[in-house]
Amino acid sequence: MDTRPLEGRSAIVTGAGRGLGKAMAEGLAANGARVALLDVDRDVLNAALAGVLAAGGQGCAIALAADVTDEKRARDAVDEVAARIGGPDILINDAAMGPQVFGSDGGGRGPKFWEVDPALWLRAVTVNAYGPQLMATVCVPGMIARGWGRIINVTTSLNTMYLPGSGSYGPSKAALEANTSIMARDLEGTGVTANVLIPGGPANTRMIPDALAPRGSLIQPDAMKEPAVWLCSTDADGVSGMRFIAALWDGSLSREAQIERAGAPVAWPQVKSVAIYPKDGKPRIG
Repeated sequence: MDTRPLEGRSAIVTGAGRGLGKAMAEGLAANGARVALLDVDRDVLNAALAGVLAAGGQGCAIALAADVTDEKRARDAVDEVAARIGGPDILINDAAMGPQVFGSDGGGRGPKFWEVDPALWLRAVTVNAYGPQLMATVCVPGMIARGWGRIINVTTSLNTMYLPGSGSYGPSKAALEANTSIMARDLEGTGVTANVLIPGGPANTRMIPDALAPRGSLIQPDAMKEPAVWLCSTDADGVSGMRFIAALWDGSLSREAQIERAGAPVAWPQVKSVAIYPKDGKPRIG
């Protein structure tokens, strides 16, 4: 068994300064990848970089302060990553504004939708939905040219997408969920895949207020490491358009059993399409 399945790969992890992003960056580095940590907060980036270097060894990671919604800065960051560590072969979109920015308690209690500042609502959608779109737009042409690549988008549990009192957090993650399905379909046959990875419930991050539940009872960020590494490995070749729940991951299972246990098609396949398309002059349900 390959003990460093990501040897020779390069990765960008956004929102890597803390929480889930930091944990996934550590997991990738420990498994051989060269990792670029992106975050808007330089102070937390520097602390996170130390942890990633400890996990993967000296020279395995770099840190770049960047706003994933700024097109010029995003392109400059990807160019710098390519020049310093190559690729990128892997993009993990974790940067996000959580429900806590709206004053949510994480349990469905927070401001009503008409009470949310419109500028804040729009900013969260921009970071959570447009940011991953922009980063993928910049990274994907190189991946396609090399014939291999990975996009992992961190969304949220489906019921959280319509949790009241959370401002635009849920809607923005629903948009990213749907966009991941589009990405996967557009990328068919290119060697590049697009999938969703989520903790599977409240995670021990700053997005969850202390009052919601004891920290020890929450899903720990390290739960994201193993499934993220697997999704970025060649063992996951051909796996695209799927969502995986980290809390259900069991590394002892076979590939097929693992996909069955922790995975499901991305977005909302259980909801029958109700769009009506014309065919031979007659409407049909598609």
